[in-house]
Parts: sequence; structure tokens; C-alpha cells
Amino acid sequence: MVSLNQDKKKRSRLRKGAKTAPYITFGTKSVACLALFVVVYFICMMFFQPMLRDEEKATRFKSAKDHLVGKVRKESHAWKEEIQMARGNGRDKVEKQLMDKAWKQFLKGKQQKGKPNHANITNGKPDVLPPKARKQNVNDDKPTTGFMVLGMHRSGTSMLSGLLVDGFGYQPGKPLIGPAFDNEKGFFELIPAVLQNDAFMSNEQVNWAANVERYDAERVLEQTKQGNVNTAKLDKAIAVLNDPNNIPWLQKDPRMCITMRTWLPYLNSKPAIIFTYRHPLEVAMSIHKRDMGFTIIRGLKLWILYNKAAVQNSADLCRVLSNNNAVLDDPLAETMRISNELTTKCGVPVPPQQITAEIINSFIDPSLQHNKKQLEEKREGMKVLETHGGDCEVREFEGQFSEKTHPQLREKELKMYLMAMKIYCDFQSGDAYKSDYEWPKF
Repeated sequence: MVSLNQDKKKRSRLRKGAKTAPYITFGTKSVACLALFVVVYFICMMFFQPMLRDEEKATRFKSAKDHLVGKVRKESHAWKEEIQMARGNGRDKVEKQLMDKAWKQFLKGKQQKGKPNHANITNGKPDVLPPKARKQNVNDDKPTTGFMVLGMHRSGTSMLSGLLVDGFGYQPGKPLIGPAFDNEKGFFELIPAVLQNDAFMSNEQVNWAANVERYDAERVLEQTKQGNVNTAKLDKAIAVLNDPNNIPWLQKDPRMCITMRTWLPYLNSKPAIIFTYRHPLEVAMSIHKRDMGFTIIRGLKLWILYNKAAVQNSADLCRVLSNNNAVLDDPLAETMRISNELTTKCGVPVPPQQITAEIINSFIDPSLQHNKKQLEEKREGMKVLETHGGDCEVREFEGQFSEKTHPQLREKELKMYLMAMKIYCDFQSGDAYKSDYEWPKF
């Protein structure tokens, strides 16, 4: 019986084995194929795994980078908007509000008087020829009934213009930009002329602080004739400058250094020029202090470009030369000399009054003269780097960048400073006014 039971169990195991054998029993070929598959699988994994990891890393890096770039752009945009609010691309928000306010007051005054503030009127419109009909020859035999004050921003042009207006009675016209935090005595800038300069420069993709070297006065003039430039304020500005009741007139806007040749054909006068300049480092640091993010390097470059344009654009006009130091050292003597030369040298009509010490004392802030003296004393202690014209010393300065932390930027800053100071010394010697003077190229 035992033997019989064992045989049954044995047969039962054989039947079960017969059912599963096809699935668990492998021949030589099957084993070889499986082995080959395993080998290929591991080789592929060894080859592609680093790539998969790198791709995963790249994906994570790209995601992090996109997040960071987006954040930086967002913050940069917010910063840019904040700067534009403070600076307004060269004409800050406060200044624009002042222009709007002055313009409204001017129009209100005209309505109250019942007549416009200029004489040449035909059928209720200014007698100003359309652009195509205006003469473009600057060398016409025109009378000199007024003058332009040319000089780089932050160079004392507002102070000088204010002394000439309040002290001698030269006519800047109306409406004018009012006082602001950075010019408490006023800018003495004619609003329609300021706005038209904006339009002229915008047509060239230029603003007061960018690409000024690209401005082409003749191209803008041609574009204006073809009607491709916004001239909404041009006739209003010209009506003031060509007004015979507005003589002797004064026109001041630092950007006239760049745009002046575009204006000349529209004037009934061949204007005289007052050109004034200030120490380049003082100008650059003043702009840097006023406008966040404005480097001293950029300020120095602009100083060069503006002064170069002013000198070259006024080369065929009668010029009276001055500088900010001369005005601050003796404002009474310097302004009297300027006014006298405007009349005797350039033919500008005699002003209606003469300046007095009382007007000067009420206009010039004593702190300006004090700060100037402090700066000169500070420079005296600095090392002399170069000397030009025998006695014009270029001294070392404390810039925006340190040689230890930003060596390349410091080198660029120093190079631009030396370039500007060479011109500054040449202004003092008179060499920079010569027709063959070699200006730096950028």
C-alpha cells in the first residue's frame, strides 16, 4: 500500500511538471539570448544614465534660470519705472508738471489780455512760414536780435541765464519751466522749445543722455520738411523767438548744443552764442548724485559730446566765451563783460537795464561759492597725473569705482576722465576752439 501511494504522488508531480516545463525550462539559445539582452541593457543604461541625469539637471537649471531671469526682469522693470518717475528720461515728472502748469498759466494770461504775446499775426495765426517755404541758409544777412546759451547739463547755464534775465532784462519769452528741487531759481527754458527739442531728438532715437552723437541736424530738418517730425510746438517756439517785441531775446536749453543747427533756418535772426563750461568731474558727479544709476563714466562722456557739439555747431556764429568758475568768482564783472561783448562784438541790441550787486546777492546761493572753494582745496591735495598748456594740472580723483574691487571699471573711468580733462584744459588755453582741433571719437 505504501508503495502504491508513493507511485501516485510521483505521477502527480510529473503531471504538474509537464504543465510548467515549457515556461521554466530553457535551451542553449534561450539562455544565450537572455544573456545578450541583459548585457545590452546594462551597456545602454551605463551609456544613457549620465545623459538622463544631465538632462534632468539641465531641466532643473533652465527652470531655475527662467525663474531668476523673470524675477530680475520684473525687479529691473520696476526699478526702471521708478527711475523714470524720478528722472523722466531727462525731464523728470516734476519738471513736466511744472511745464504743464506754466503753459496753462501762460494761456490764461493771454486770454485775459485778449491778444497774443507776439506781434506777427495774420488771420489769428502766427506769421510763420511752413517748413518747406523757410530759408535754410544760415549765412543769410539776418540781424542779430538775440542769443542762445549753450553748455552741458549741470554746467551753470541756468544760473548764468537767470543773472542775464533778472539782471539785464534779456527776454526768455513765456511760458518757462518753473523752479524745481534741483534748480530752485528756475531753468529759464521756453516750454515749447523744450518740447520741440524732445520731438527733434526722438525722431533720431536720441534723448538728452543717450545717442546724442547720432543726431543729424540736416536729416532732421529734411524729415521736418517732409512732415515726418512732430512740429506741434515748433511754431509756438518760433513765434516767441521771432517776436519783435521780444528783443533782445535769450534762448536756453542744454540740448540746443545738439539740435541748434536744426533751429537756425526757422529764425529771423542770426543768433549770437554764449558758450559756458564747467569742470567735467563736477558735472559728472552732479548728474550721478541727481540721477540714480548714472555712472560717472557716462557723465564724463556726455560732457565731452555736448561740449564738442556746442563748439562745432556754433563755429560760424559770433561767440562769447565764459565758464562756471568765472561766474562764481566774480558774477558782477563776468556778467557785465558778457553783456558788453554780446553788444559790441556780436551786435545784440543793448539790454534795457544793467545788473546790480543786489540782484546778484539775491540770485546766487553763497553755498555754491563755498562748495566750489572746498572742491578746489580738496583737489590741491591730490596727485598730479598730467599737465596741459604749461599750467593746467590734471589731478587724481576719487571716482565711483575702486581699483581693488572694480579694476576694469576704474581704468575706464580714469581714461574717460583724462580725456575730458584734456579738453577742459584746451578750453582754458583756447586750443579747443580752433577749427583744426582734434576731438576724441567714440
